[in-house]
Amino acid sequence: MKEKIRMNRLGIYDLVLAVGAIYMGVMMISSNNGVFTEYPKEWLSKFPFENWILPGIIAVVLFGLGNIIAAILSFRKGNSKFWLPSAIMGGLLFLSIITQVIVIGECYMATVEFLILSIIQLYLCRAAFTR
Repeated sequence: MKEKIRMNRLGIYDLVLAVGAIYMGVMMISSNNGVFTEYPKEWLSKFPFENWILPGIIAVVLFGLGNIIAAILSFRKGNSKFWLPSAIMGGLLFLSIITQVIVIGECYMATVEFLILSIIQLYLCRAAFTR
């Protein structure tokens, strides 16, 4: 019974992250002239992007669809390694945030929030793994 609760909790968390990633990615893609107002314009000068469209596509495809796949695998019965795709997605998010801090050289509130979200995902994976 506890394993089913852990699987569902992890799957629901993956879905929440997927919805957030898809929402933010679509906002980046549909931003006015590629200018995404949620992040400082100075960030673009430190990245190999001219606008926020490509990072938006990456957010939708990698983090959105990746977390949807992880959620589906968490909800499947008989999957003993249901936590592994979620751990991969949490690790990717964690590494991307750390890389962002290194490249930009600054830490913003959104950076801290995403870092916390990735740590929670990794913690839920650990809890599911140590069942």
